[in-house]
Amino acid sequence: MAHIFVGAFTTALFLLVIISARKKDIQVKWWQWVLTFFEYIYFIFVLEVIVSFLQEGAAKGALVIGTILGFIAVVWAFLLYRFVFSRRAGKEK
Repeated sequence: MAHIFVGAFTTALFLLVIISARKKDIQVKWWQWVLTFFEYIYFIFVLEVIVSFLQEGAAKGALVIGTILGFIAVVWAFLLYRFVFSRRAGKEK
């Protein structure tokens, strides 16, 4: 059941990114969408690892690996936002 929630949450998040980019009229190139898709897949991986650790009863393991892998996911998401999806990223200097 937890896997269904992870899938629903990440799908809603991905659709939110797409709708937000269209609403703000941000021009995203194909390779930027590829990077975004890989971030999406990695985020799913991180959440599934945490859920798997919790199902095995290893809460401390889930905390440790979730912190390590989650930090990478958050940094990647911040860089995507900063250089791809912010309004200033689309403007040329």
